[in-house]
Amino acid sequence: MPAITVQSLELNDDQKTVLAESFTKIFSEVSKVPEDRIYMFFDGYPLDSCAKGGQLFSQKPPQFAVGNFSK
Repeated sequence: MPAITVQSLELNDDQKTVLAESFTKIFSEVSKVPEDRIYMFFDGYPLDSCAKGGQLFSQKPPQFAVGNFSK
């Protein structure tokens, strides 16, 4: 059971769908594992759980990032 884990800021369902389809297809092509045997897990982090340069993203959000936090 291969597994792909994505760790990022919180993604919306549309983004997760695109990533799941794309990553699964590529992994299957490269590894020759059938797509239905590949699992994918999303670890989404809210802005107050991530920091860069000593500042929480909730205090200084990434300019161009898009996800659930952008609503």
